[in-house]
Amino acid sequence: MRAGYFLVCLFVRVLLSLVFGFRVKGRRNISLRGKLVVASNHRSNLDPLIVGTALPREVHFFAKMELFKNRFFAAVIRYLNAFPVTRSGFDRRALDHALKVLKRGDALLIFPEGTRAPAGGFLRAKIGIGWVASLSNAPIVPIYVHGSDHPLRAVLRRPRITAVIGNPLPLSELAPSHLQGKAKYNAIAEEILERIRTLSLETPGRRVTQKGPVFERDVIPYPHLR
Repeated sequence: MRAGYFLVCLFVRVLLSLVFGFRVKGRRNISLRGKLVVASNHRSNLDPLIVGTALPREVHFFAKMELFKNRFFAAVIRYLNAFPVTRSGFDRRALDHALKVLKRGDALLIFPEGTRAPAGGFLRAKIGIGWVASLSNAPIVPIYVHGSDHPLRAVLRRPRITAVIGNPLPLSELAPSHLQGKAKYNAIAEEILERIRTLSLETPGRRVTQKGPVFERDVIPYPHLR
């Protein structure tokens, strides 16, 4: 891990801990070397920071194209391994870059829902993560982030923000072997999301007693994000 990257993560982790009582469960499930896809739920703009600092290694991640308009901010997030993605449609260029990241043996963070889900729930997963997982054959590590959708409550530790990291999942567990093409990619994406939902039940302190609902993508008010 580069020194600058480590220092940024350390600073953010300390800040999250002091302000939101941030804690991580299952950090040992992240291998320190080799290609890896990290898949997390998404309910807040804080989630990339939360997941990035929860991991014991550098991670590359998609960031919406709009964040790269400011040159200074773009330089900062590029240093932290962000790369741009167009959120409308299937951005083949960004997905090809994701495959290159994995081919180098690095870790890639993907939010299968593609955008923020309603509080307490999940959005039906987009096909992109299934495509990347299938073509890269990288192990998938599911992560459930709890409490980021209510940051003001988290200040009072009600609930505190928590990242629960699951065991790595081989691709063979995520879709029936007879499926091919788009059907296979969709099945993988849906199974990964289901593993994240199941992981929510392992939140420390029994904060989550049942899986949150999965909303269809038409609940998103912006058509280009559906």
